[in-house]
Amino acid sequence: MGVLDGIKVLDLSWGIAGPITGMLLADHGAQVTKIEPPEGDPWRRLSGYRIWNRGKRSAALDLKSDTDRKRFLALARSADVVIESFAPGTTERLGIDYPTLRAINPRLIYCSITGYGEDGPDADRPGIDALVAARSGHQFEGRGTVGGTIARLSGQAPIMPELTGPPPGSWVGPDRDGPLFSGVPWVSLGTAYIASVGVNAALRAREHTGRGQRVQASLLHGVLATTIAGWQQVDKPDAPYFQTWVNDSRAPKGFFRTSDGRWTHHWVPLPEFILNASANGLQATPEVSSPKDASLRVSPMSEDMVILHAFQEQLAEAVVRYPAQDWVDLAHQVGVPVQTVRSPEEALLDPLLLADGCVVEIDDPEMGPIRQVGRIVELARHPQPTPQPAPIFGTHTEEVRAEADALLAAQPDLASMPVSAASDTRSLSAPLAGVTVLDLGLAVAGPFGTQVLAELGARVIMVNTKTDKFWFSNHIAMCCNRDKESIVLDLKDPEGLAVLHRLVAEADVVQHNMRYDAAERLGVGYEDLRSINPSLIYCHTLGHEQGPRAQDPGNDQTAAALAGTSWLDGGLDNDGRPIWSCTSLGDTGNGFLSAIGIIQALYDRDRTGAGQFVRTSILYAHLLNAATSWVTPDGARMGDRQRSDAEQYGWNALYRLYRTSDGWLCLAALTEADWSNLTAALGRASLARDPRFATESARAAHDFELIAELTAVFADRTAADWYAELDSHGVPCEVSDPDYAQRLFADPDAKRRQLVASFQQRAVGKMTVAGLYFDLSDTPGVLQGGPVWPGANSRAILTELGYSDDDIAKLIENRVVDDTSALSSGAV
Repeated sequence: MGVLDGIKVLDLSWGIAGPITGMLLADHGAQVTKIEPPEGDPWRRLSGYRIWNRGKRSAALDLKSDTDRKRFLALARSADVVIESFAPGTTERLGIDYPTLRAINPRLIYCSITGYGEDGPDADRPGIDALVAARSGHQFEGRGTVGGTIARLSGQAPIMPELTGPPPGSWVGPDRDGPLFSGVPWVSLGTAYIASVGVNAALRAREHTGRGQRVQASLLHGVLATTIAGWQQVDKPDAPYFQTWVNDSRAPKGFFRTSDGRWTHHWVPLPEFILNASANGLQATPEVSSPKDASLRVSPMSEDMVILHAFQEQLAEAVVRYPAQDWVDLAHQVGVPVQTVRSPEEALLDPLLLADGCVVEIDDPEMGPIRQVGRIVELARHPQPTPQPAPIFGTHTEEVRAEADALLAAQPDLASMPVSAASDTRSLSAPLAGVTVLDLGLAVAGPFGTQVLAELGARVIMVNTKTDKFWFSNHIAMCCNRDKESIVLDLKDPEGLAVLHRLVAEADVVQHNMRYDAAERLGVGYEDLRSINPSLIYCHTLGHEQGPRAQDPGNDQTAAALAGTSWLDGGLDNDGRPIWSCTSLGDTGNGFLSAIGIIQALYDRDRTGAGQFVRTSILYAHLLNAATSWVTPDGARMGDRQRSDAEQYGWNALYRLYRTSDGWLCLAALTEADWSNLTAALGRASLARDPRFATESARAAHDFELIAELTAVFADRTAADWYAELDSHGVPCEVSDPDYAQRLFADPDAKRRQLVASFQQRAVGKMTVAGLYFDLSDTPGVLQGGPVWPGANSRAILTELGYSDDDIAKLIENRVVDDTSALSSGAV
């Protein structure tokens, strides 16, 4: 049985974030019932619905009718979770708002997903992925900004202002200015991860308090979760090593064409490896296997953009001499991160992914056998079975109505006897208060997951190495290592390992993302640590899948290439160039998945006392990120997913960016009513009468012609003028605004709502970044402090473990431990 067996979920959501949240609960054993209006969910036309609704029941209820509303209330009285994504105020008008449902079921967890939250200046704006991305400036962050957003937010000059753009053809994305319309709905995906973590955290909290609560997630939270590396405002952005070239659109990102026309992603590009390999016929010679020239290595420091620029054309010429698979094979042999950029469908047809279980084959009731994303969070005690297919609309209507009618017959007056909270309850300040986590993670994918746990109240102790200070000086490390403590240990020294073992004996969770064989060699494998603490929850996260590629260097970029998100973002269906988005949810998506798995394991341990092994991976996250895609096992049929144009303007004529006389307007006319209102707002009744555009299917068939018509129209007026005109006619639209983050970071109300938060950091001074992702009404998230510095808490932690001052001094003298607690706040 799944870890959530027995949990009942009512899914009222639509779009992307809510359905994915419900799917992730169903995948782990919850009974999820999708409640749809009588005419069906209008978003069912999305190809992703064939995946996101798997494992659910589908029932049609008219919540505007008294009969069906009473049925819904009867179901809610015995439910554990409700997920809804109505606009603020709608649930109150329907009589299904949180206070109403809490009155009849105090144990209910009620998850609301909105565009910008239920209050605030943007609460009434449309909660549609692309429109939130436009209004928030997210569309300018996908390929990064010239000079970096950090410098702009901090009121400083851009990094390396004297540097011009890269060689032709190596810009990130198309060779045009302005925002990009993402091929992957990153904002909604970020929101889905946040909502999923929040619901699981609330379920775990309920085991202790006996009370349900409201969980709120917004697409604005999704924006903040996907801009963490770039949206940082600091006093001293020119601090040594702080800024990097990663979020600068002038920096080539390692995509190269090969002789067979495929794209490969080398991350990071290694000039000496590429040039020597090409010159030696892709043979693993000593020069290729063991590069010696340090001047040809690329670090994340912003100055190394010069190296990327200097070698870009030579590298492109070297790579194009050989086919993609030959490069991947050599990289596998010598341990260099290179993968072929694949479409999502090619990924789903990969037998290695099918063997791993992260891709599954499901017998769809309409399409027959189809491949889709499979198990993405693995709990050893609760193996995930192959999910049931997404049902046809209304399949379970009569069954669900009968259940509701039986509940009403048993107790007609729902308010007379509300479900009681458990009597043996206790208070809990945060969902994970009292939980201790040891973070042995590297880079981003591991540490971000434990940062999520820290936001939920866990005590996270980062176990750093003695060489971590360089990495921890930059903005990328800082975005995933706040709210933690740090101890520096040499785990190769028996005394250092002994310290770790003492920590393990008192810990609840150990998490890391090093290669597992390396962990075993260090003596920190699961079996090693479980022998010390049998109830330990041990989470290991991979770069790729289990199998031959598990030994390849894996990162966000290579996983994005393998899973298909770089393909989608780059518009490769229409001959675009691949993009690894700076708003990617590979590393951080993996972090969210690891947090979900750890919380579910804690929930399981609360009930059984048993610890367990948990596994996630960056590739698993990217397969979920590309889960608008499905394909038949023979590759003959595939889902009608989004296909961005090569210039990244949009998905189709009515869900797209348009250049105006002074800027950019984002349009999301998704319904027939929107289309009618659009033609009226444009004063172009002739478009509505034109047989090429008279119906949705006709518009799809003549999409290019409609784009040409609208492009000419929108070019004549300013973005603000068009926004006012269309908005007054009820047409969903937004101006794509590059300055939203600056206003958000200066807004006192955003700080009150904890959308942003400020800390003091030893090198960069005052630092303002994204605040809390998690809004839980009964056990709220917490902000525990700014980015940790390696060794800042070594002495205090050792004292807590029982080491004397003399013991600690000896450990430091022998370089087993590093203690930086005495350094001044401004020291480097």
